[in-house]
Amino acid sequence: MQCPVCTQFTPDSWTSLMRIMRIGYQESLPVEPPEGMVGAVGSSVSLDFMWCANPECKQLVVRVHESLNLPPHAVADPEMLTRTWIARPRSATRPIDPLVPEPFRTDYLEAASILDASPRMSAVLSRRVLADVLEKYASLNQFSLNERVEKFSKDTRHPSELRENLHHLREIADFGAHTQKDDQAKIINVDRDEAEWTLKLLDRLFDHFIVAPEKDRKMRASMDAKLKAAGRKPIKPPGSGGG
Repeated sequence: MQCPVCTQFTPDSWTSLMRIMRIGYQESLPVEPPEGMVGAVGSSVSLDFMWCANPECKQLVVRVHESLNLPPHAVADPEMLTRTWIARPRSATRPIDPLVPEPFRTDYLEAASILDASPRMSAVLSRRVLADVLEKYASLNQFSLNERVEKFSKDTRHPSELRENLHHLREIADFGAHTQKDDQAKIINVDRDEAEWTLKLLDRLFDHFIVAPEKDRKMRASMDAKLKAAGRKPIKPPGSGGG
C-alpha cells in the first residue's frame, strides 16, 4: 500500500484492533441499504492499524471499516455494503512539485485531503483543476470539460498515453451527459481508486505542462551560462539558422 503520511509504498501489515456491533437502523448508514431493508438492518464497525515501514516515516495508520448487517434472507453484493476510510492521519497527503503554482496547488491538495472521506467530492475538485489546467496551458477554453478533454485527446502534440488516459477518464465520468450545464461541478459516482487515478493524471499533466518544461529551461540556461563562461557562442534555437 501507499502510506498516506509519506506517500511511499510500504508492505501491508494490518493488525485487527476491535469490532463494534450496532444493531438497528437509526439515522444514517455508510451505504444505502437494499430496497425494502430500511429498518431491518444494522451495521458493524471494525478497526485495524499498521506502522509505515519507511524508516524516515514509521507513522501509525488507522483504518475504519463500516458494514451493513443484513438479515439472512437478504441478497446483496458484499462489496457494495462496506465503506473503508483512513482515520489516522486525519487527511491523506500527496507530494506536489513546488513549481506548480496557485490556485492549482491548493485545489489539488484539498482534493487529495478528502480522497478517503469523500471520493466523489475529491473527483469534483480534481475535474475543476483539470479544466483550469487545460484552459491555461493548452489554450482550451470550451465551455464544458468534456469538450476540452476531447480537443486535448485529438491533439497529437501531446503524449499519446496521456491523451488516451484523459479520453478514458472522460468516458467513465460521462462528462457530456448534460451538455447545457457546467459539467466541472457535476457529482458522479466514483470509487476511491477512480478518484485517486484522476489525481495521478493531474500529476502527469503538471509534469507535462509545468514541471518538465521549467526544469528543461533551467538546464538549458545553465548550459548557456557555461558556454558563455568558456567564451563560446550561445546555442541558437532550432530553425534559427544556427548550428
